[in-house]
Amino acid sequence: MKETTYRVKSVWKTLQGEGVFAGRPAVFVRMVGCNLWSGYDETRERDAARTGASCPRWCDTDFTKEGSAVYTAASLAEEMSLIGGDIKFCVVTGGEPLLQLDAKLMQALHQKGFFVAIETNGTVQLQDACWDEEAGSIIAPDWIVCSPKLPEEQLTIEYFDELKLVLPSYTPMEYATFAQRQRQNYVQNSQLPLLWLQPEDGTRLQEATKMAIDLALDNPAWRVSVQTHKILNVE
Repeated sequence: MKETTYRVKSVWKTLQGEGVFAGRPAVFVRMVGCNLWSGYDETRERDAARTGASCPRWCDTDFTKEGSAVYTAASLAEEMSLIGGDIKFCVVTGGEPLLQLDAKLMQALHQKGFFVAIETNGTVQLQDACWDEEAGSIIAPDWIVCSPKLPEEQLTIEYFDELKLVLPSYTPMEYATFAQRQRQNYVQNSQLPLLWLQPEDGTRLQEATKMAIDLALDNPAWRVSVQTHKILNVE
């Protein structure tokens, strides 16, 4: 049987810039591919119309196959371990990481001692992505940040730990039902609901920041997300 491989745009060591783990040293892995946008400028409007998502119009992340590398689960985990050294917190992102992340890669990362966090758009089920036939169970990421780009009725992920809405395109009122899928864990009994409002970067930043502040003050379960990696000028 042919060994599963993973196409990876880049692996690097930096600080997590957002959410509850902001400021924490991390090994980032950017997977190639997304199910909402091809990653190429010429398809922005076409993909926005095709998927119904607005993110193709403003996303500035490069997750295309050009310049990427192919790894096995073991070789990717080894590469991450070499780059990270003593850092055992990793963030798997994209694109949409659950298009590639699976039980085999999760096992390889856990064997290297990594705590695995992901950021997903919520359109891929863990049951589909991370099911382990041999174990008969899901080998899921340890921490899931969901940043939805489609209406809540189209989101299929079973649960998440943090919910991040990018303003002004996505608002709390539109995701009130989906927010109830938040997994109960060790932070949930504290004053940390981990529901985030993140202003969209770029030309609408000032408008989006004011909107985030006003929404948080009116809806105290939500918090304003500050992208500290941009303030610190790290990737």
